[in-house]
Amino acid sequence: MKTKKIKNIFFLSLLAISQLFVSCDDALNTGSYVDVSDSDVLNNASQLEKILTSSYRQLYFDSEVESDRVYAGLAGLQMYVDLGGSDIICHTNMGGSQFTAYQYTNSKTQADGNASKIWKFCYNVINRTNIILSHIDEASGDETTKKHIKGQAKAIRAIQYFHLIQNYQQTYAIAKDKRGVILRTSADDPDEMGFSTVEQVYAQILDDLTSAKELLADFESPNLWTINSEICSGMLARVYLVMQNWDGAYKEAKTVYENHSTLLTREQYRSGFDDMITGRYNEVVWAMKYTDDNNLGGGTQFNMWYNQDESYGEGYADGPIYSFIAFFADSQFEKLFEKEDDRYQFWKRTKNVDSEINSKWAFDKYKHYGTGGGAEIGSPTRPEVCLMRGAEMLLIMAEAAANIPGKASEALTLLNRLQGARNATLTTGVSGQDLLEAIYTERRKELICEGQSGFYDLVRLQKKLVRVGASKDNPGGHYVWGLQYLNGYNATSANPTAYLESNDYRFFCQIPQLEILSNGAISEADQNPYSGK
Repeated sequence: MKTKKIKNIFFLSLLAISQLFVSCDDALNTGSYVDVSDSDVLNNASQLEKILTSSYRQLYFDSEVESDRVYAGLAGLQMYVDLGGSDIICHTNMGGSQFTAYQYTNSKTQADGNASKIWKFCYNVINRTNIILSHIDEASGDETTKKHIKGQAKAIRAIQYFHLIQNYQQTYAIAKDKRGVILRTSADDPDEMGFSTVEQVYAQILDDLTSAKELLADFESPNLWTINSEICSGMLARVYLVMQNWDGAYKEAKTVYENHSTLLTREQYRSGFDDMITGRYNEVVWAMKYTDDNNLGGGTQFNMWYNQDESYGEGYADGPIYSFIAFFADSQFEKLFEKEDDRYQFWKRTKNVDSEINSKWAFDKYKHYGTGGGAEIGSPTRPEVCLMRGAEMLLIMAEAAANIPGKASEALTLLNRLQGARNATLTTGVSGQDLLEAIYTERRKELICEGQSGFYDLVRLQKKLVRVGASKDNPGGHYVWGLQYLNGYNATSANPTAYLESNDYRFFCQIPQLEILSNGAISEADQNPYSGK
């Protein structure tokens, strides 16, 4: 768990299991590695590139915690972030990390194992990139190749620090002077290091992404999961949005959107969100895929949504892939949509005999039919996962423009562009906070379970998490276990609700206990409280 640098003898063992890019099937597959000396690895660009490939595998799949679903790489975090919001409901039947992420028990405290998983995931990847960045300049090899390795390593490091700072401290706008995370930028950093401030961490993220964007300016990515300058711009847009740097967010998002402005058609949006690479959709900026070699054993969001076709039956193994009968859409979320909206894909599982299930809204955004288009019952889950889209960039542009004096009209036009593409009623005659609220609502509708709304948006926008419980009048509401650990829950209420204030530390993880015990430069005085502000 500790963030200390990876020693050479250890990363040689990592290389032995590193995942290599294979051009023949355009997929991340298991490769082999011939042992070489430490100096050969550190001083040779082609060997450092293998560490980069290992970094990618950890970034996307986090193979060390692959059984923990919502902590298993970037695709897992998409579930984690949205389960902490108001729009997804999670049943108890599978238990596990996705359930605790929804429930808000004390699973993020320092003594609990879950508090360490995002920490470990992020720093494992950061340590790999630091090895690359500490040696790439002096390594032998083609200079252009070295430049591109360096750019990708910097971008990956920035991505991980961005997730760390959003999960271990309050948002930038109110906490930039507070304790951030441990800022390690070199393989030669001492084992014991103190915390940097939130502002210092964001400065490093911006420096890495800006530098990476320049280093990758002439890099032609061979696939959709290899990071290029365009993905760096998209990440900068996300970071600037959190920092409320509206000009920066608008500029970087526009850079990406201009190349991905052909938005998904109705058929593409409703295709299950599992073919973002093979579909070759112009809107898709960044995506990764599961294969036979990197699959997480069926623990993807495509397994979690209980939306298999009724014709298959109602059991776990009745459909084309295993369905864990876990995720549903909240009734308040369903009410945001008009039925004519291309994104309206809600229905009730009325044939299930369990009232805790048949009263909830199934939601078809994430749907996968397994091998052979669903012909084989229980076939493997090998979907493709979208990590960045043009629609998100369009929404960032709209929000940024709405916050820039004199750009309200443009902001409304940008919002209408997305609404028109989705066959939704256009927002008209609004400005100021009403316009911003319309944009925020559209983010929820468009980006659910893509890891960009959920509790990340609640925290950055300083909005209260509100969950409306199931009741006689609202059977599609949240389960009791999604309310009881929040504030304001009254078990005797006919219409129960519960909430968390936007800065409540229950949104965030505590610093892992082992880190505090083993790093003499920090102490319990640096710890986040469990709850409250």
